Amino acid sequence: MIVRSSPPLLRIAWRNVRRNARHSLGSMLAIAVGFVAISLFDGYMTFLGENSANMFAEMFMLGDLMIEPAGASDVDQGTAGMVLLGERERAFLDGFLADRSGEVEARMRLLYAWGVASAGKASAPFVAFAFDPVEGARLRRRFAWNAVAGRPLQLAPESSVHLGMGLGSLLDCEPAGHAPARRRDGTLIPEERPLACRRPRVQLVASTASGQLNVVEPEVVGLIDGGTTDLDAKLANMPLSLAQRLLDTKGLSMYLLLLRDPSRASAFGRELERAAAAKGLALHAVPWREHTAGVEHMRGMKVLGVFRSLMAFVVVLIAGMTVLTTMAKAVSERTREIGTLRSLGFLRRQIVALFALEAALLAVVASAIGLVATLALAAATNAAGITYDAGLLAQPIALGVRYLPRTWSAAAVFLSTVAAAAAVLPARRAARARIPDVLSHT
Repeated sequence: MIVRSSPPLLRIAWRNVRRNARHSLGSMLAIAVGFVAISLFDGYMTFLGENSANMFAEMFMLGDLMIEPAGASDVDQGTAGMVLLGERERAFLDGFLADRSGEVEARMRLLYAWGVASAGKASAPFVAFAFDPVEGARLRRRFAWNAVAGRPLQLAPESSVHLGMGLGSLLDCEPAGHAPARRRDGTLIPEERPLACRRPRVQLVASTASGQLNVVEPEVVGLIDGGTTDLDAKLANMPLSLAQRLLDTKGLSMYLLLLRDPSRASAFGRELERAAAAKGLALHAVPWREHTAGVEHMRGMKVLGVFRSLMAFVVVLIAGMTVLTTMAKAVSERTREIGTLRSLGFLRRQIVALFALEAALLAVVASAIGLVATLALAAATNAAGITYDAGLLAQPIALGVRYLPRTWSAAAVFLSTVAAAAAVLPARRAARARIPDVLSHT
C-alpha cells in the first residue's frame, strides 16, 4: 500500500504558520474578529427584521392572509373600511375554508368600528377591532394574553371591551398594581392584574350602516398595548358580536387566516380569488405585507434595510481593511525569508503559492475560531433575554442573533480572499526583486 504524503509546499506552509507564531496569531486574530463582527451584525439585523414582522403580525392578529371585498381598503376612493362582506361572500368563504380546512390553522372574522367613547365627563374618539376572541388568541400566539391589566377578551363575557393604555388613561382607567406585567422577553405574564376605572362601564357611540347613532355600554375588562403610541391613544378591542350590535350589521370587514404553511399564502390567495370570481364575487386575498395594514411596517422595514446595507458595508470594509493591513504587514516583515528561499532555488511562482497557502491555512483556522466565538456569543445573547425600547413602538423588542450558515460561509470566503490577496501581493513583489536586494532588506 502506498501512503501519499501531503504536497511539499503545503507542509512547508503549515510549518511556517507554526514557526512564525507571532505573525500567525496576529493575522488569525484579525480574521477571527472580522468573522465575528460580520456574523453577529448580520445575525442581529436578520433577527430584528424577522422578530419585528412576527411581532407586528401577532400583536395585530394579521395571520398570513387577509381576505376582504374588492375596494375595501381603497383610501383614494374613500371606501376604506366602508365596504363589508355581505351574506353571499360570507357563505362562499365559510364553504371554501371548510373544504380547505387541512391548510388553515385558524380563521378569524374581523369588523372595524369607530366612534366616540365616553366615561362620564371624559370622552375620546376610538377605533375598534372587533373579532372572535378565541380565534384572535390563536392568531396572537405568544401575545395570546394581551391584557397589561385585567384579563383578555377570550376569558371575558360578550359585553366586554379592551382599551389601549393611552385611551384608558383618557377615560380614567389605569392599572392598579405594581406587580411586574412582562417577562424578560417583553411578552406579558399570563395572570390577571388589578384594574382601576372611575366607571367600570364605558359608553361607545357609533353610526350604524343606515346612518343612525347607536350606543352600547360594555364593561372595561382590560387595558392593552396598542403597539404604537398613536394607536394606543384610540384603540379598543371588543367581541365581534358586540360590534355588530353597535353597528347594527351582520357584515364583516375581512377574514384573517393563519395557514399551516405560510409560504403558501400568495398561492392560496390566488386560488381563493379565482374560485370567488367563478361565482361572480369580487374578493381580494393577499398576505398582510402586501395589504394597506402592513404599509407602515413595510416602510419601516425599507428604512431598516437601507440602514442594514449601509452598516453592513461599513462593517465589511473595516473587517476587510483590518485583515488586509495585518496580513500585508506580516508578509512584508518576512522579505528576507523570501530572499533566502529564492537563493535556495525556489521559483517565484512557488514562493507566491507558498504564501497563498499560508494565508489560506490561517483563514481556515481563524474562521473556525470565529465560528465558535460567534456561536457562543449568539447563544449567550439569545439566552440573556435582553429587551429594549424602540422609539414609536410601545412593545419592548428582544435582543437576539439569528444563526446564519450562509453568512458564515460568505464571511469565511470573503476574509480568506482578502487574506490571500494581502499575502500574495507583497510576496510577488519581493519575489520579483533581485536576490541581493531582498536579502539586505531591513
